Amino acid sequence: MAKQGQSVSKSPRESSKLPYQVDMVATAEDVYKKMARTAKAAEQTGDYANAHCTAFNMVHEAIHKIIPHDPVSKKYALKGDLSNIFRLRKGRIRICWIASSKVRRVCVLFIAETMRKEGDVNDPYAIFQNLLESGAFDDWIKKYGVRIPPRNFPPRIHKPN
Repeated sequence: MAKQGQSVSKSPRESSKLPYQVDMVATAEDVYKKMARTAKAAEQTGDYANAHCTAFNMVHEAIHKIIPHDPVSKKYALKGDLSNIFRLRKGRIRICWIASSKVRRVCVLFIAETMRKEGDVNDPYAIFQNLLESGAFDDWIKKYGVRIPPRNFPPRIHKPN
């Protein structure tokens, strides 16, 4: 029994069952808050079945229940150069994150509600890839000790003299 003021250290098996702490980059947090506001507005009119409520409930459940309990599962891992980044699909919603098993923390990098249409400018994975290549998440990625994906910038156009 631990004395008052002392912490009880957990065995590795016990601590591995605890959920990870969740952080969000500012842009993901803004999307989450906007979804919460629109869902709340729909609820205030009594429209609990509104698409905004459904979408927010899916994102809320993902961020607070699903992701923190198994954030590094292979079923969520992206492939190739992005294999150290994870994503969850719920309907048309995409949530992308990184995780550190050393500090047991997750950082949600991206939340998107746009339709998935490969090759489209608004494809959520194309938007996410552009944000990664811009370096927008580099500080968070370094903070978590995750490998930064290689940059795949388009080749430079050489102008004639």
